[in-house]
Amino acid sequence: MPTPGSFSTALPCVCAALLLGAALARAQPPAANLTLAQALAAALRDNPTLAAGAAAVRAREGDAQQAGALPNPELKLELENFAGSGALRNAESAETTLRLSQVIELGGKRTRRLALAGLERDAAQWDVEVRRADVAADTARAFVAVVALQERVALAADGIALAARSADVVGAQVRAGGTAPVEAARARLAVQQAELEHAERGRELAAARLALAAQWGAASADFGRARGHLAALAPPPPLEPLLAAVARNPDLARWATELAAREAAIALQRARAVPDVALGAGPRYFSDTDDVGLVVELWVPLPLFDRNAGAIAAAEAELARADATRRASDVGQRAALARTHAALAAAYERAATLRDDLLPTAESVRAAVEAAHRQGALPSLDVLTAQQTQFALRDQYLVALAAYHQALADLERLAGGAVDGLAIAVEPPPARSVEETR
Repeated sequence: MPTPGSFSTALPCVCAALLLGAALARAQPPAANLTLAQALAAALRDNPTLAAGAAAVRAREGDAQQAGALPNPELKLELENFAGSGALRNAESAETTLRLSQVIELGGKRTRRLALAGLERDAAQWDVEVRRADVAADTARAFVAVVALQERVALAADGIALAARSADVVGAQVRAGGTAPVEAARARLAVQQAELEHAERGRELAAARLALAAQWGAASADFGRARGHLAALAPPPPLEPLLAAVARNPDLARWATELAAREAAIALQRARAVPDVALGAGPRYFSDTDDVGLVVELWVPLPLFDRNAGAIAAAEAELARADATRRASDVGQRAALARTHAALAAAYERAATLRDDLLPTAESVRAAVEAAHRQGALPSLDVLTAQQTQFALRDQYLVALAAYHQALADLERLAGGAVDGLAIAVEPPPARSVEETR
């Protein structure tokens, strides 16, 4: 963890996995073929909440500047012994004093104010880094959702085409008297179901695209396809190294600065228990004798009733609260990392099982059923059922892939960037035709 107040040297260790190169940081989301790197660069540059965090840091910098200011001196003019009665009726016996005074802070108040203000500025910078990590993870999850829904929309379109071809074949058989008319109705129903599925996936894709564009503050999804290769799977990394690296998570790394700030607040309140003194000096002019004398004054408050005990106790309680919150955050982050690691492993196993076992089996069953149907051994309903089963499993596979990559994004967020980069960042392989995917 970084030492208190050393934010500028600790920050690169926390954010190395999230910051992109300068070229990417200047890249705009293209009109077509949006990549994960481009989406991250746009979000980290233009996300509105990050702009608000930067303004908060500037505000704390202003506080730090103000904390170093010295008390202003005071210039005081006094006129005594005039406009009275008798000999004091006029100004001939007046005494005029011009005094310059200055409050002298004791107890190291200014030094402690500066220390606290600097730490609060660093804490505001940590808050920005926490939000940067959130934005990066949110953008990655939104990008995965768009890529997955693009594939699911394409799959649904393939389903419509396949169902339509089957309906044409069944219709021809019905007209030739080779099968019952109810089979044609069933085939048409399958087409309608496929069209309904395609329309629903299209609406989901439109909403996901808007959610992704919102990450860089855009009101519309003015980009083309999101390019990513969801099928790139790798076994989850071991849990123990991730738990050891969880301290790099900015949610936890920030607490060193936060606790140091609470300790600095205690030191400042204790310094405020020491009363400040004020010195004043200036000339006094006596009108009746035309003499001038020097006046020196010293103000020393007596701390008989107010020793700032309440403020000190409150600052100590804030330190205890911050420490308890830090411990709770540490436990919570580690538990969340373990849960996310388990979810990643489950998504990997499901996706791998679908890819290696269920989908090949479904393909074999569909091919066998279609062959038997062509020979007249099975009705067309069995063909439709086999086709629908295969398409449902392919859709489940895409859902499992999306769950895997989104869990990977969550794991990177919790582990402070200790996980390898998202696999969807790579360019996908060349697209295959519908017939090849079958």
